[in-house]
Amino acid sequence: MKIGSLCSGYGGLDMAVEALYGAETAFMCDIDKYASIVIKERWGVPNLGDMKQVDWSNVEPVDILTAGYPCQPFSIAGQRKGAADERHLWPYIKKIISKLQPKRVILENVRGHLTLGFKEVLQDLTEIGYDAKWAIVRASDVGAPHQRARLFVIAYPSCERCQDKLSSKKPNEPEQSGFTDSDGETYNQSRRTNRQFPQSTGQFINGSNRNEHGSGITTLQRPDSDCIRCNLGREKTQQYQRKSQFIANPLESDIYSREIPNPLAEGKLNAKFVEYMMGLPVGWVTDLEISRSQQLKLLGNGVVPQQAYYAIDKLESL
Repeated sequence: MKIGSLCSGYGGLDMAVEALYGAETAFMCDIDKYASIVIKERWGVPNLGDMKQVDWSNVEPVDILTAGYPCQPFSIAGQRKGAADERHLWPYIKKIISKLQPKRVILENVRGHLTLGFKEVLQDLTEIGYDAKWAIVRASDVGAPHQRARLFVIAYPSCERCQDKLSSKKPNEPEQSGFTDSDGETYNQSRRTNRQFPQSTGQFINGSNRNEHGSGITTLQRPDSDCIRCNLGREKTQQYQRKSQFIANPLESDIYSREIPNPLAEGKLNAKFVEYMMGLPVGWVTDLEISRSQQLKLLGNGVVPQQAYYAIDKLESL
């Protein structure tokens, strides 16, 4: 299977997806000069650059499309401008999904996205024929010495999409439902009850962090389907061979038991320490000809591969 990667950064999300699905990354997409260096040196695949400028009709379709799109519009560390932020790239990602029509779309963003902009993402996915399920997972859930809670989403073609017929009836407004994470903070999520597709019911999944029973993910029963295309997709999902090209199974990984780099180097934050905190192979970013400040920027914008692996694996098992 082939992976297409948007907003790739150093490729943390793609490491997890390659390892989990036994897939191979076909292309990446990032405009950052220093992310481009990592893509060239560590991945060796084409970097398509600015997704806004790519002619996606000339890009070969992929099985899985990943996107850890910019978090600044939604992060509590920023101004939370949402769609008004110039770094808001979701509308372009929506168009790319619609053009490439992958079997899986895997998204990652900050926890704050749940309360700002996520309803619109779900509405857009519904509009282009995708169902979705999501969960909040912390890096500490896989042994990292920090929390870094992140939202992970899997979207997949809905059965009704295969009927090539859409209902003219407008969907109801998303119903709000709440959940409480492990820190006791409550969030609202949206889920569809009456979809714009024929004979459809709410099929989204509400997720939380962890509770006393483990991963606290609640589901809505998905109706059985006679759709050959969708059933075939599920059979293939169950048959995916899982390999570990870059990372081990995070539940068995000893990456955080290795020697811890000194947090400081010459009195400043040590990029090698941050690289360790992000669960990356030694030198993945720090051995490249990139300045310390740019290394820290790349690492700070990335995702912990073990965390992503764990979240996606859990979601796929639902």
